[in-house]
Amino acid sequence: MDVEAAGCVVVRAGREGPEVLLVHRPATATRAADWSWPKGKLEDGEHPAVAAVRETAEETGLRVHLGVALPEQGYRVPGGGPGGLRKRVRYWLARPAGPADEDAVEPADAGEISEVGWFGWRAARELLTYPADVAVLEAALPAGELPPATWPLVVLRHARAVRRTDWPGGAEGEASRPLLDRGHAQARDLAPLLGCFDLRALLTSPWARCVQTVLPAAELTGLPVQEEPALTEHAFRADPDAARAVVGHLLDAARPVVVCSHGPVLPDLQAVLADRAEDRRVRTQVSGKLDKAALLVAHVTGRGAAARVVAAQRHEV
Repeated sequence: MDVEAAGCVVVRAGREGPEVLLVHRPATATRAADWSWPKGKLEDGEHPAVAAVRETAEETGLRVHLGVALPEQGYRVPGGGPGGLRKRVRYWLARPAGPADEDAVEPADAGEISEVGWFGWRAARELLTYPADVAVLEAALPAGELPPATWPLVVLRHARAVRRTDWPGGAEGEASRPLLDRGHAQARDLAPLLGCFDLRALLTSPWARCVQTVLPAAELTGLPVQEEPALTEHAFRADPDAARAVVGHLLDAARPVVVCSHGPVLPDLQAVLADRAEDRRVRTQVSGKLDKAALLVAHVTGRGAAARVVAAQRHEV
């Protein structure tokens, strides 16, 4: 794809029904004026989810947390020859990150955004300039109804570490085997991505490579790091039920956290989530293998026995 962009459909509960956040872009030499979603191009090396949050904040002044992914758009824009450039825009459903009384918005530079506002579903449908944006609205708020609120449970595989064969101490030294320089770079790249979601803590195996993977996120977001011994490889071999129970307890408590662990442990953790997914496609998405420094975001409704995984996304850096 020639041009990559990302944006958000930000929703909130208004007095007369759901509302969405729209921006008005003034006309330029190459583009007509329009009402559309907060969005913009990715910066070099930037993850689309991070770009969606950043662009929304830059264009509207509002900090948001991401929910489920929405249909992406693909179209051509001027430049690059007679046929133009191919552009892809990826969208997420999002909600304001702060309390309701902090939902005030203001336009960015008037040369880029001339107006920002909250609009009800019908008003937004009439204002949106492009049919493709109307389709995104209908996917975000089917029949004009606010979708059920979800909370994120993130399963993360640690970043690239020193190979077992290159680390002294054999099995006894596994707990201290650290990340490679490449792994530390991956951990730094993971930090803003994890910051896109409404999380409360970073729950991790106490082994060095897992703790080092989540530390940059802790420094960026201020989230606490909590070590869970049941998530180590040794503990899992001795008692796999204890590792699975970690995820079960999180579902019971509706506790939105990151769970960082090891390759041999993750399939069992993911299986607990897959058992809570009623849609076959979601179960498939939840169950696949995670590469190093890759994460699975399970979007969950409810808690306890009623907790259900209704959507899932995979991301890697």
